Amino acid sequence: MANRAVFALCGLALATQFGCYSFLPLQSTPPKIAEEAGIVINDRGRLLLGDRVGSSVDRIDGKVISRQDGSIVMDVYRVTDLRGNSATWTGERVSIPEEAVLGYRARKFSKFKTLMLVGAITVAIMTTLARSLNIFGDPASLPTPEPPISS
Repeated sequence: MANRAVFALCGLALATQFGCYSFLPLQSTPPKIAEEAGIVINDRGRLLLGDRVGSSVDRIDGKVISRQDGSIVMDVYRVTDLRGNSATWTGERVSIPEEAVLGYRARKFSKFKTLMLVGAITVAIMTTLARSLNIFGDPASLPTPEPPISS
């Protein structure tokens, strides 16, 4: 029973694997320099960026490095396609033309997700410790010592 609870709590922690952040709704104002954001790509952008990030890209997530010559330069950490599949990147720098952008989704710290993650991890640790240390064990189930052997 305790193992199932630990597995369930670990599953909850994995469900919040996107960490303690969430993306705001679609916005038209570009993100600030050094801000993490998601850039939603339009149909024209899929054609322009197809050779660099894939032909069915929907959103590019990363850190905005600069805005220059009608393009946004960002270090990419994730690309999501139209089917919802995502691929993790390791900070490759990509220049995205502004004409390829449908909108921006700013990344915001989420107190709720953070509290859920911390709570799930805390409960999982406490449950594991209670189970392994037998904190709530039944004293009647403890082994009784053998009486000394008399000769």
